[in-house]
Amino acid sequence: MSLVSFNFLIFVAAVFAVYYICPVKIRQYVLVPANIVFCCFAGIYTFAFVLLSIVTTFIGGLLAGSKDAKPAAKNTVAAVVIIFNFALLCTVKFYGVMGMVEEQLNSLLGASSGSWLAFAVPLGMSFYTLQLIGYVLDCLWGKTEPEKNFIKYFIFGSYFPYLTSGPMNRYDVLSAEIARNHRLSLANIKTGIIRICWGFFKKLIIAERAGVIVNAVYGDHSIYTGGYVVLGVFAFAIQLYTDFSGCMDVVIGVSQLLDIRMPENFNSPYFARSIREYWRRWHITLGDYLADYLYYPLLKSAPLVKIGDVSKKALGKKKGKKVPIYVAMIILWTAIGYWHGGLWKYIIGSGLLHCFYIVSGMIAEPLFEKIRPLLKSDKLPYKLFQVLRTFVLVLLGFVFFRSADVPDAVGMLGALFAAPAGEAAIDLGMADFIVLGAALLILTAVDLYKFRPKDTDEPRSVIKLTENRPVLTWLVIVFLIASVLVWGMYGLGYNASSFIYASI
Repeated sequence: MSLVSFNFLIFVAAVFAVYYICPVKIRQYVLVPANIVFCCFAGIYTFAFVLLSIVTTFIGGLLAGSKDAKPAAKNTVAAVVIIFNFALLCTVKFYGVMGMVEEQLNSLLGASSGSWLAFAVPLGMSFYTLQLIGYVLDCLWGKTEPEKNFIKYFIFGSYFPYLTSGPMNRYDVLSAEIARNHRLSLANIKTGIIRICWGFFKKLIIAERAGVIVNAVYGDHSIYTGGYVVLGVFAFAIQLYTDFSGCMDVVIGVSQLLDIRMPENFNSPYFARSIREYWRRWHITLGDYLADYLYYPLLKSAPLVKIGDVSKKALGKKKGKKVPIYVAMIILWTAIGYWHGGLWKYIIGSGLLHCFYIVSGMIAEPLFEKIRPLLKSDKLPYKLFQVLRTFVLVLLGFVFFRSADVPDAVGMLGALFAAPAGEAAIDLGMADFIVLGAALLILTAVDLYKFRPKDTDEPRSVIKLTENRPVLTWLVIVFLIASVLVWGMYGLGYNASSFIYASI
């Protein structure tokens, strides 16, 4: 069930009604059938995979967090559960690369040949698997008490708004949020509706139109050369951002209707002045997750501690202590690229290329410190240069991310300087370009308002502009709904594509 479909809105309305009809004390349990129904809309295999991960990590959390068990036994249990769930994820996620395994499974199950494993992919298996594994690790490390109530854990593991694309949540935070008493509030209704409509606005008006440009240019860069390549690369940056952040707006908006607070996942990322800052503004919850569960544990691991000791003796204390950081970052960014799809185009475009940017920047930092005063780095022109430079570097990674494979990405970059092999045309009318341009101006204005120079600060909430202004609130809601109805790309004969990150 797509989050931008009419069926989903009906589903949310039904959950909302039943949720607030029930007494306050049992409202969280309304989410049990709601989550099951949502999963089953994607197919019985989907629910089976979700349930299997929930059951195994629930048991794993109990055993790994047991105060009576020996450390060796707890570590073994946690390792088995984590490996099992990662193996399950890889089996489903990379079924296209595993044709032989798939045929054997089809034969074993008596299923017809085809991609039955794909049924689990649209529910963002990567997201909920990482969340559940994080819970097991928290229990093992003593950061959270194991949940003994399976129903409460099931609600966390299968919470339907975030099940497709995140954001990433920690068990201790979200479980407490779901368990508290939730009351019907007009403020929550207005805020939730605005966020949902804003997500629809970004997805159906901006992302879908940008996608037409992207599909044309990336589909044949022997014809779409020169300026078309620049347009296509820029359009994909817009498509990916509005698609993914639009999905997050819908997720946060639906949760707001239920009086459940979800973490923000984006903070004006295209205004970042460095790649490191960009990743603190883009997919924020995934970055926090990987830092806590992969990067920092790696730095504390015995092999990297030993590498650090050897490096300090060979290179000196100042340079040597950075070597394990570089090693951990290579592992981290390779994992990020692999998580995005396991193909080299992802490992390079979303992983190693960004690792190169960050590590080379760290190595060159002493030089930057010397020349910064000469560049007047505190002045606006230099800050704008930094934003533009960072955006261009991000675009380069997006070329690999969106291309069919690495050779295709190289060909795409080469097409910047090639002559067209035929007549090129984008299947969008002038009216579509005008709508797209106007919507991008609105998006830019909103992101500028939300933007705060320190990436650690919470973004400004545009919703606050409508607080205590009921007329303005409803004008905004009416404008967003009318815009989506009039200019959104949807309806009979048109099938809005699923969210890009829903299959990651």
